[in-house]
Amino acid sequence: MQDLEFIKIGDDVLSLQEVISYLKDSGNFKQLLSTILREHIVAQELKLRNLSAVDSEIEQFVLEFRLQNKIVDRTAFEEWLKDNQLTYEKFREQATKGLKFQKLRVEILQDKVEPYFADKHNLFDRLVLSRLVVDSPNLSQNIRDILDRDPSQFKALIAEYSMADDRILEGRMGVFPREQMPAQLQLELGDKSAGDIIGPIVVDGLSCFFKLDQIIPAELDNAMRQEIEGRLFEEWLRGKMQGANLQMLV
Repeated sequence: MQDLEFIKIGDDVLSLQEVISYLKDSGNFKQLLSTILREHIVAQELKLRNLSAVDSEIEQFVLEFRLQNKIVDRTAFEEWLKDNQLTYEKFREQATKGLKFQKLRVEILQDKVEPYFADKHNLFDRLVLSRLVVDSPNLSQNIRDILDRDPSQFKALIAEYSMADDRILEGRMGVFPREQMPAQLQLELGDKSAGDIIGPIVVDGLSCFFKLDQIIPAELDNAMRQEIEGRLFEEWLRGKMQGANLQMLV
């Protein structure tokens, strides 16, 4: 197969095979293939579903884009086009594709967001935690015995024994989405209520006690809806990618 010229850097002309070789050597080749496959799947799906966009929809999409990016002023918009090496025609073409992509997401995700949230909403709950950290197994057991008798001693025990910097804040760690916590901590906190204390859990050789101070329930607001839509679309896309028959011809 002819080694096609692909790119010019200064006076050097690189062939397609040289570029591929560079990408493989840098470890970025798989990422490039993944990007190509994603774009191809979306393009084929748009064609298969015959999604279209009328002028009024495109103009509204363009207006919203310019508002969001603060380039409503004509001069600012022209400068933005220039900076991004775009003509207005090319920009409008991209906007049309973006609008069709939005419609594709709507079709794919139709009636899926609410059931997903209902099934997994507890993973999106945010938890307010405080902790007590010690490095002695014997002390850890003593603290557990005290807490079993009187959980209200937690703050006093933090002040007296905790090694963590947050002891000056009465052990308050902050607010964390449940799903972003380590698996063991998620498991231990699974059915706990506000006020419950778990531990000791060994983390990096230290014995840690955690108090669940508050549970902030997740709500299906616009931000949460967008996050779930993104997850569901990625799941759909990964399924399509896994079933694709990808072959290199060069």
